[in-house]
Amino acid sequence: MKILVCNSGSSSLKFSLFEAKDEVLLAEGGMDWTTTPTRLIFQCHGQPEVREDLDLLEHKDAMTRILDDLQAGPLAPLKNLSDLQAVGHRIVHGGQHYTTAVKVTPEVERTIEDLAELAPLHNPASLDGIRAVNHVLPGILQVAVFDTAFHATLPEAARTYAVPQSWTRKWGLRRYGFHGLSHAYCATRAAEMLGQSNSKLIIAHLGNGASVSAVRNGICIDTSMGFTPLEGLVMGTRSGSVDPGLLLYVLRHKGVSVQELDDALNQESGLLGLSGFSSDMRQIIAASRDKPGARLALEVYVHRLRQTIAAMSASLGGVDALVFTAGVGEHACEIRKRVCENLTHLGIDLDLAANALQKPDCDVASRKSDVRVFVISTREDLTIVRETRSLIEAGDESTKTTVPVDFREFQPG
Repeated sequence: MKILVCNSGSSSLKFSLFEAKDEVLLAEGGMDWTTTPTRLIFQCHGQPEVREDLDLLEHKDAMTRILDDLQAGPLAPLKNLSDLQAVGHRIVHGGQHYTTAVKVTPEVERTIEDLAELAPLHNPASLDGIRAVNHVLPGILQVAVFDTAFHATLPEAARTYAVPQSWTRKWGLRRYGFHGLSHAYCATRAAEMLGQSNSKLIIAHLGNGASVSAVRNGICIDTSMGFTPLEGLVMGTRSGSVDPGLLLYVLRHKGVSVQELDDALNQESGLLGLSGFSSDMRQIIAASRDKPGARLALEVYVHRLRQTIAAMSASLGGVDALVFTAGVGEHACEIRKRVCENLTHLGIDLDLAANALQKPDCDVASRKSDVRVFVISTREDLTIVRETRSLIEAGDESTKTTVPVDFREFQPG
């Protein structure tokens, strides 16, 4: 069973091809058209990476080239397109409609498009990827796997905002959570590393976007992101949680428009806004000794992260393992060190030497630590493969929906 995984962005298309039964990665790569010309990266397992500049601007052209390369040469991972059983897509927002992977149908496409207001940078790009596959491989099974689905188990107290009930009922205003594919993979991997499934886990997905989840016995019971990916931690360019009164103040008294506020909170805040020069944690850490803005950015980032991890411990009633994952979580040993040194009251004791090695998947807690501290290399693509394979093996190609919510009625601000 060979499954192609697609992660479509507005200016990129990442892919990976798996032999799904044994979860063997056969090839991976992607197209990036933020550069001119478009940059292709392609690598078959065990072979040198190929980089090539191309004159391609659309997802369907990129998909055509990717499929051609997957069939090229004597060691091609695909002998022909009929070897491909399904294509799994990462979809950021499934709203209340989808809490599990589903077959892509015209109805599913329309719902993903309706939800674009809640994930304007992601859902439209995912649709471009789906339509590109339809163009190149008409009739193949496509599966939508949702980032919000892992958090669908949030209890009512954790998912509900203290706003008028009519807003919640009519507009679906609730906490959804994101990065679910990463949290799901890390929850499974951490349980394997612990050697027990009945565990209390705190998972910190720290990339350009960042979120923390509380997972009990494999079930998510709390998470830091909310109705949109803007809530919660300080991120690369996103503010994270801000006093709503502050937002009302700048709208009413400082002449800031709704669009300007949106742009500022999503594109000009976070590490970039605090430091004044970069959203890249590597640059922030390097400059923190000499630049006050970088130092403040680092301190605010760590302060918010510590608070959130401690709050997740309260939701769980204790913790067996703290997991760091994604770009910052996997590679920034300085962040892990700063975060853990103020969490000793939770039973966390870091092994500084192990932490400095930065070799996922590993345990960087000391022997005397009551809580394990794992650094795990996240595998969102493998989560998509597992969800797609499960749907195929169950023979369930139906869509599972709740009563539709018209998010177009909701006007931010």
